[in-house]
Amino acid sequence: MRFKYILILMFASKISFAQPLNYPIFNDLVQYSSSINAYSYMCIKNFNEEEAKSELFELIELLQEKTNLSEKDIFQLKDKYFRINKSTVSQLIQLGINRNRALCANYLKIFERFDKKKSNTLDKLIEITHE
Repeated sequence: MRFKYILILMFASKISFAQPLNYPIFNDLVQYSSSINAYSYMCIKNFNEEEAKSELFELIELLQEKTNLSEKDIFQLKDKYFRINKSTVSQLIQLGINRNRALCANYLKIFERFDKKKSNTLDKLIEITHE
């Protein structure tokens, strides 16, 4: 009998700490947005990265209640944004983009694909919020 109670407590704790079902969609959105913003920061004159990041997280916070995101989830998404952004900028610097902006054109197709995936992810979020 004790064994059953222990199993119930173990499963109940995992369920209560599980991320919302929609978290992977937000995770993808943050991943694509962060990479695109890093590329834009490096390659687009006068790109306001801080404004783009702010708009992304304002959207996420607006959808927070509807999609059952916790404050912890949002913190994790912000951390992911920062890590991916920093990594992408570092990779672009290693490719020499900071010294030669003409190289940006070589990588445009990659980031256009990310932008398309980001758009598809936003479409999924729209579907979720209209359910």
